[in-house]
Amino acid sequence: MTHRPATPSDYLRQSANLITAPAMWVLSSIGFFTEGARTANEFSDMSDNLLVPLGPAFSIWFPIFVGCIAYAVLQALPKNRTRDVFRAVGWWTAAGFACVCGWALITAYAPTNLVQWGTALIFIPAVGALIVATKIFTERINEVSAIERILSWVPISLIAGWCSLAIFLNWTPIAYDAFAHETASVTSSLLILAAALGLIIGVCRWSLCNRVYVFPAIWGLAWLAGRHLVAGPEVPIIGWVAIGGIILLIASALTKPRVPITGYDAETA
Repeated sequence: MTHRPATPSDYLRQSANLITAPAMWVLSSIGFFTEGARTANEFSDMSDNLLVPLGPAFSIWFPIFVGCIAYAVLQALPKNRTRDVFRAVGWWTAAGFACVCGWALITAYAPTNLVQWGTALIFIPAVGALIVATKIFTERINEVSAIERILSWVPISLIAGWCSLAIFLNWTPIAYDAFAHETASVTSSLLILAAALGLIIGVCRWSLCNRVYVFPAIWGLAWLAGRHLVAGPEVPIIGWVAIGGIILLIASALTKPRVPITGYDAETA
């Protein structure tokens, strides 16, 4: 590792992550303890979105939030202030976390006629920043120890993977409105689901088959399939496409090149 003197940018980067990581959790929960704020469930109920999975799917936010806070604390340690790997990913993660905070505020407080567009648009830079952070970190994975991977690379990969799927949930109701005909909901849902799979598989291959990145999408699709094939069933074709998507994602993640999860190299770290 190349050591350089700390700069004001290093302190600012560390502080930005240390603030925005826990803020994601706090702001995403603001509707539950603040009068007049809309909860994420209330936002979801505003439209009949066929791509929203069963409720337990969203429990993945808990390990994501906890993991991102752990990463924020880790990168804020004085010994990590000038480490190249954290310098490389830090501003990208801070930007992604800040956008997720913005999404939470828009979800809670935006007017009804603007909330759907607001949440859809802000997810674009959020996903972009988190995907770039994941790819950079994956390429430099041997610069961190095994425990550091668990506390930093894993949560960054998880939030990037989940947001890569969630971004399409926000655009689905907009697509419904754009194609106002009898089969618009099902047709639009299938097209958007195909687009989501295309993005996630593409990023998976681009980021050295990062299996942690792919896992949240598999998790979400499993609960989506459960909604349409088991709980309802509602629209079986969406459930079967979700199962097909899971198979494609697993196949993509299992083919080489893959992300190493062991083999910490002390000389490069």
